[in-house]
Amino acid sequence: KLPTRKDVSLREFLSKIDDYAPIIPDAVTHYYMTKAGLPPPPQTDPKLARLLALATQKFIADIAADAYQYSRIRGASNTNNPMGTLGAAAGFPIPGQQSGQPGSKEQGKGAPLGIQRPGFGGGGQGGSQNRTVLTMEDLGMAVGEYGVNVKRSEFYR
Repeated sequence: KLPTRKDVSLREFLSKIDDYAPIIPDAVTHYYMTKAGLPPPPQTDPKLARLLALATQKFIADIAADAYQYSRIRGASNTNNPMGTLGAAAGFPIPGQQSGQPGSKEQGKGAPLGIQRPGFGGGGQGGSQNRTVLTMEDLGMAVGEYGVNVKRSEFYR
């Protein structure tokens, strides 16, 4: 039987995988392979461990990329939302804006404690507006595409 193109490309790929060092260390991969029921490392082909680490790395990268897209969508919808500044109409100060007299020492005193203010160790909107933060909401939506449920049950709420 003559080798097909698939067989040749698979052999080439497996020969190159020995030189590639995945982000996930071999010791971690071997630990979880053994925990899943595969034989310990000397008996298991090292190429299998590298292939599994590479697939895991790709899976995590796909989830991170999807979560980033969800974050961008959420960020775009927040900036286009005309109802987003209702808190200011109700008397709550908007983080990053001055309240009272400009240059006053009492500038941040009136802000509620639950709102993170710039310069007070909690992000806010001071200079970090282009910073993307991975939230559980975005991560939950991303892993939900792969059939993973990360929502807490009603018991823990």
